[in-house]
Amino acid sequence: MKKFDLIVVGGGPGGYVAAIYASQQGLKTALVEKADLGGVCLNWGCIPTKALIANSEILRAIKNASAFGISLDQTSVKPDYASAQKRSREVSSHLIKGVTGLLKKNNVTMFNGEATLTSSSTVKILSTNQTITATSVILATGAHPFKLPNIDYTNPNIMTSRDALELTDLKPNEKVIIIGAGAIGMEFASIWETYGAEVTIIEMLPHLLPNEDDDISKEIELAYKKRKIHFKTNTKVTEVTGSENNLNITIDSAGRSEILSCSKLLVSAGVRPNTNNLGLDLVGVKLNEKGWIEVNENFQTTCPNIYAVGDVNGKMALAHVASAHSMVAVDAILGRNLKQINHVNMPRCTYSYPEVASVGVTEKQAKDLGFDVKIGVFPLLANGKSIAMGETTGFVKIVADKKYNEILGIHIIGAHVTELIHAATAYLDIEVTADELSRVVHPHPTISEAIMEAAHVIVGHPIHI
Repeated sequence: MKKFDLIVVGGGPGGYVAAIYASQQGLKTALVEKADLGGVCLNWGCIPTKALIANSEILRAIKNASAFGISLDQTSVKPDYASAQKRSREVSSHLIKGVTGLLKKNNVTMFNGEATLTSSSTVKILSTNQTITATSVILATGAHPFKLPNIDYTNPNIMTSRDALELTDLKPNEKVIIIGAGAIGMEFASIWETYGAEVTIIEMLPHLLPNEDDDISKEIELAYKKRKIHFKTNTKVTEVTGSENNLNITIDSAGRSEILSCSKLLVSAGVRPNTNNLGLDLVGVKLNEKGWIEVNENFQTTCPNIYAVGDVNGKMALAHVASAHSMVAVDAILGRNLKQINHVNMPRCTYSYPEVASVGVTEKQAKDLGFDVKIGVFPLLANGKSIAMGETTGFVKIVADKKYNEILGIHIIGAHVTELIHAATAYLDIEVTADELSRVVHPHPTISEAIMEAAHVIVGHPIHI
């Protein structure tokens, strides 16, 4: 039986980062992964989706070439979705090879197969019947798409996000319906509309991107209307019927029933944890009332030497959050004093067109917390770089505490704004006030200036509006 200081179960952004970091800190580390390294993010999530988005950005630029003084015969432009999908798989494969190399470079011992706990310190690899042991274990098994009940998922045209990334035959003017207006649903809507599909989004809550600030949600609704992406909010799907290529989606909105037809359906209704067959009951690892692994602030489970990071603990299903969890868990195993993760101040990104990026609380959340709120908004229509790029949709919104001008949340919508949110995250992390942010020199011309300009609005001396 091979012995280690740490066994990591799961090779996604939580697991492989935990394994590399632990090995760098001197722990003899093993990683067990039943499928491909990189988890959902690299294989069937963040990365291949962003590759498809990159393709759609180029196609959008070609369609709008005349606005930039470039004459193209649009009738000769032939989008090839199958080639875009093929490229997305190639991008994923490249990064998976990179993760494999990093684990080898950092002397992590890798095992391929499904793992189950046979005690608090032993892991059995089912495919090989091999048992390994360690002082500590980190569970980083991730999550899987939630399947709404009473839907026939054997129909190849009814898809989860995983299935959607295998799609190769999207046709122009094809009718597609997406259930769920979270990040995944909104991104696929954006991609597929660019490739010529007729897209309708069904969302049971009042707005698209319902977890974002209301003003952000309203702005993206306006942008999607302009793109002729249809959507119905405050609406539930009650039934899905029809043949393989002719689906009938029955919806209910305020008691009014309607049937929509489509040839493809994407169900994007959140995720559920991968906890089956892990042996959690055997070792005393408890689940909370929603089925996620229960953890403390260091991501330690109810079994003291077992930790759970990333999607499986239900804190926040984002790849970068899983990586952050993993480093805290390793530090806890090493007995170090830790800075706890504040999940409110974790950055959130949606790679639609326009993009959305946010950190901290929304205006409504701030008011619900009892803050006397002050708002600063700066439109990208007044930002020089945005005008030069021809990308003036969107704005920066800062939510601050009126008493001290402490920044409570920063919310951005526009082109390429996901590249700005790291700075906003740092501002919240070190508790910068709007007064201080307004004096941080931002380079000109950049979209990032809009953050500084919104801070100017908060402190009462807006410069460029």
